[in-house]
Amino acid sequence: MQTRFLLSSALRRPGWPRIARTTPRRSIHVDCVEKHAGTGDERVAKYRAALFVDNVFPLKVSRLDIRPYLVLRNEAAMRKKVAGMLPSELPHGARVSDIDPHFRDGGSLVHFTFTGNTGLDAARQTAQDVVSAVDAHVRAQSGRRWLWLESARALAVRGVPFCEDIVRMLPSKRVRVEFCGPPLDMEQIFDEFRAFGRILDIEMAQRDAQHAVVHFTRLRGATSARNCVHGDVVGATRLRLAYEREDREMVLVQWAKEHSKFTIPLAAAALIAAIYAVFDPIREFCVENKITHRFDLSRIPLLGNVRKAAMRSLLRREPAPQQDVSAWTGLADQSARLTSILDEPPESFVVVSGPRGSGKTRVVDQATANKKYRIVVDARKLAAEHSEVEQMTQLARQLGWWPVFNSIISITNAVDVMVTATTGSNAGISATPESQVRRILETLALVLANIRQDRLQAQARQHDKHHEFTIPVHTVEPADIPVIVLDNFLDKDIKFTPVILDWAASVVEAGLAHCIITTSNISGYHEVQRAQPQSPASLVSLNDASPIEAVTLLQQQLSLPTMPEQSPPPHVADAHSANDEYVRRLDQASSDSIATAARVLGGRLEDLQLFVQKVRAGESVDAALEDIIQRSITEVRKYAFADDSEVGQHEHTWTPEQFWYLLTELALRDSVEYDRMRNSALFSGKDDALLGLAEAQLITMVYDNDRPSRIRAGRPVYAAAFARILKDPGFASSMTVKMNKQFIDLETAKIRKAEDELAVLNVFRASSDAHSALTSGMAVIAAAQGGYRHGRSRSKDRGEGDLQPDAFMAQAIDAATRNASGEATAAAARSHADQSWSGWFKSFFYRSPPATTAAPADTESGADYLSSEMQPSVIPGIPYELQGRVQFLLRTIHSSQQKIDRWDAECRDKAQRLASL
Repeated sequence: MQTRFLLSSALRRPGWPRIARTTPRRSIHVDCVEKHAGTGDERVAKYRAALFVDNVFPLKVSRLDIRPYLVLRNEAAMRKKVAGMLPSELPHGARVSDIDPHFRDGGSLVHFTFTGNTGLDAARQTAQDVVSAVDAHVRAQSGRRWLWLESARALAVRGVPFCEDIVRMLPSKRVRVEFCGPPLDMEQIFDEFRAFGRILDIEMAQRDAQHAVVHFTRLRGATSARNCVHGDVVGATRLRLAYEREDREMVLVQWAKEHSKFTIPLAAAALIAAIYAVFDPIREFCVENKITHRFDLSRIPLLGNVRKAAMRSLLRREPAPQQDVSAWTGLADQSARLTSILDEPPESFVVVSGPRGSGKTRVVDQATANKKYRIVVDARKLAAEHSEVEQMTQLARQLGWWPVFNSIISITNAVDVMVTATTGSNAGISATPESQVRRILETLALVLANIRQDRLQAQARQHDKHHEFTIPVHTVEPADIPVIVLDNFLDKDIKFTPVILDWAASVVEAGLAHCIITTSNISGYHEVQRAQPQSPASLVSLNDASPIEAVTLLQQQLSLPTMPEQSPPPHVADAHSANDEYVRRLDQASSDSIATAARVLGGRLEDLQLFVQKVRAGESVDAALEDIIQRSITEVRKYAFADDSEVGQHEHTWTPEQFWYLLTELALRDSVEYDRMRNSALFSGKDDALLGLAEAQLITMVYDNDRPSRIRAGRPVYAAAFARILKDPGFASSMTVKMNKQFIDLETAKIRKAEDELAVLNVFRASSDAHSALTSGMAVIAAAQGGYRHGRSRSKDRGEGDLQPDAFMAQAIDAATRNASGEATAAAARSHADQSWSGWFKSFFYRSPPATTAAPADTESGADYLSSEMQPSVIPGIPYELQGRVQFLLRTIHSSQQKIDRWDAECRDKAQRLASL
């Protein structure tokens, strides 16, 4: 530990006696330059000494200190300045030999020579007289400097100065003194350095005692000591001095460290507020430019046309024909209705619903073509991102919100964690992707409000030009009302859907913009309605076109070519070839072919447009139609029967067997009942698989009374694709085998469950009074269980048939006969079995139905036909309270076994067909 010697300022207070010096004053360092001094007198010599003129230049206390740059830094100018401060004549005939400015220390070394007696003591006294005279002159002439408010002084140099200009060694109030020799005590150090200024502290090294640290109260004292004492010899010890970096700690910093509970959250909040204050105006400008296209160079007609022409020439593409929905009566009517809604002030949401490819985007584009301000948010691109941060970034990119700092979320969360760990309380400054999305939407709302205010002011100025009186304007022209289009919204779940809906509802209620939501999910209308319950949303529903409209559209798009009169096309050699070309194209566009294509493609606008493009490209009608069907088959097999859990953007919530069962139904009829599919054995009363198929656009649900009623193919062309897939013998056989095996597993589980419940009821042990009846009943159940298990193992392992019911009864009767008394015969056992469990079981299942009653044709539902004559009212030996449950379980076992037999036979038939391929 270091020993400290504190010299309090109280030692110099008025009324206190000055401390008497116990050691003599240190003398100046003098070197003998030349003996005899050129006079020939041995008693005369030439000496050289130095003094340090302090406070000539401003001190550089840090790298940010600009005061040194306010004065001249030329070395010649600095020397001239120091020479001007010295007296014109020095005592004892001394002369200045050299001036060495120390700009960093704020002073200059002045070397002078003089002649005198050969004794060193007399020479030191003479040099000291010169220093005293220069000091008095400098103090009297210099005065206080305006940059540093101190006067200059001259000090004697006692050692040999170390002249260096190391950038890192800036002046400091702390001077490190190293002892090259025996260490000095504290009194010697004090006497050596006190003449340069007041000392705040002297720190003596405790371990090696080969150095000490002198801490001055003023920086000038440290710089003077560094230049005057370095190299001085005290006794047998030479001193070496260097600046020591001072650990400065401001009062505010110390207070901030002591009160971190308040300062850390305050500093983090100040940093975030500063970032927002700087970048929020930039983001508002970028969003406004995205909406208004004010600085978009591609909007300039000349540059835009040149750019489009250059891209077409590079890609070698012809300009795409302009598609108009006027040819489609339904789309034209809905487009006109949407345009009329947008011409009114915003009041509620506008929902444009319809299946995928029904023309929603074309209708919205045509209705908003005359709008100046249009914002489009593609929800499909948002759903394609994997994380919430990426979705937030995609939303910011679509709205032009820039710059985006994704790291600010992690930074604020880290700061919040540190504050919580430090203070024990949550600072509440953490950021989430949802909060960032809210900030993006708030910026957009602010820009929309600014646009509305600007348009109102512009309309007011326009009104004042044409009218003498002023009327306040509160409504904006329909063309100036911004339109927000949420494209493909609610088709797939997004984390920020409720946030976007709530924000859009507030924007519409404030009258800032219209909001159009395009969706393929009809149930999304109700979710939109919940976001704005006070105002009903306007619904624009698009459906597939009727067959007549589809044929009309194809005929208009595939107009018949006229007969060439003069010059044939470039690719036709002569007139005869031109005529053949005309006939070929006429055959392609025949009415029968168009009608066939329209019947297969249905009224889906996307498929019809694709068909038109293929025919215009030179394909025949049949080839174009076949290509679209093959593409549809590929899509169905890719998305419906893939083994991956997620294909494309659609997560699999269904099994291939479930879709195959639905495909077989839709291939035979246009639509199937939703409730029948939902309650079938494969779907088990759950709608997750059906909703997943609808989300993947493989099926379409028809709603009736606000609930799904029927199921259709996702696109009309899918019906033809389903029929083609069902006709594929190999694929259809393998999928049928898989589906039947799943059916068999489900029915096997039902049988096992019924058998377990019968075992728990334990009715066969307590149901018969006679030992033979009890034995026969247990034998029947044991034989049935063994037979079913045996049949299932054979059907699964060997593909063979299972045991017949007659074999079951034979086993039961034999078991009853063997377990009866020795006097009973096999005939008596059979006779007794007719009145026991075995007799009832045999009579229940193997009596023929009455001839007058016809069995139902639909056996797939699982209900066995039993007439009232076939159903006994009471089973012998069973308690009355268990009669209904036991009968139900036995019927379930029998019905499930019959289904298993039928499916097992079908699987064997399909397996044989696969083997024959």
